[in-house]
Amino acid sequence: MNNFTLFGEDYSYLVPLLLSNNENGHVHSRFSNGFNIKMGDSLVFIGNNKNGSLPFGVHLQEIDTSRAVSYVNNGDTVIWNKRTNSIELPGVTISMEKGKSFKNELTSMKNTTIFHTSLEHFCFQLIKIEEQTGLDVSFREFLDKFHADGKQKWLGAEPYLIMLIEAAMSNDEHLIEKVLRYFLGRGQGLTPSGDDMIVGLLAFDAVSPSLSTAFYDKVSELIEGESITTDVAREYLRYALKKEYSSTVSNMVNALAVDDVSNFEKVLHDLLGVGHSSGLDTVLGILIGMLAFRTKNKYRNKI
Repeated sequence: MNNFTLFGEDYSYLVPLLLSNNENGHVHSRFSNGFNIKMGDSLVFIGNNKNGSLPFGVHLQEIDTSRAVSYVNNGDTVIWNKRTNSIELPGVTISMEKGKSFKNELTSMKNTTIFHTSLEHFCFQLIKIEEQTGLDVSFREFLDKFHADGKQKWLGAEPYLIMLIEAAMSNDEHLIEKVLRYFLGRGQGLTPSGDDMIVGLLAFDAVSPSLSTAFYDKVSELIEGESITTDVAREYLRYALKKEYSSTVSNMVNALAVDDVSNFEKVLHDLLGVGHSSGLDTVLGILIGMLAFRTKNKYRNKI
């Protein structure tokens, strides 16, 4: 019997249908700011919004998150009660009855003038970041090399980032697969650094398209066809392929899409604060997406 009921404050508009299609599951992973439940082959996050509002999230107040986590264990059974709109676990029930549905909207970039101004502002902020990404990339060093004339000595993941700029826009399946196999699953944690970077790349493409259909198809093929990365990273990538992102990511690319200088530093700071290096890696992916877009559109006047 359940001990008590907690009420979700808000939830992604995609969650109710997912739960209706998969009414039975289990607790997949538990951590300080919430837990994931696995329903069918999909994950739902239940917890606070420290990392933003997630496209597969049900968000609780901070105090309720702590209470819920204390009563949950990995492997616990989970049942979706559609009559009461509640997620039932052995020790606690999470009701969505009083919660509000949300969708993290995206804004399209209108022209290349905005793009070039946003890229300039973005790079100006990035070169001030002293920390290296989870892929051991320094923003300042990478940008210095990228803009340098002549031959550069690319190190570590850097040559693959350059290769990614080409692969993401191409229809060369061999090249695309080679680069994706380098990044997917690379790094530590629930969402490896390489996966976070690919999510960032796809996020910028969602507001300013330049990537090929072949690239999207290959990402989907790899994450669905084999165990190339973690379950949590796969879930973020699945949503990214459908142009659904956390609010921290969507706020960042939206600010770039309209060159929102007044909000620029705040949304960047919020994204950089996600995880140990997830935010840094996602920002790197957004940068790669912008560089890919510039490469593809450098001879065009309009998007």
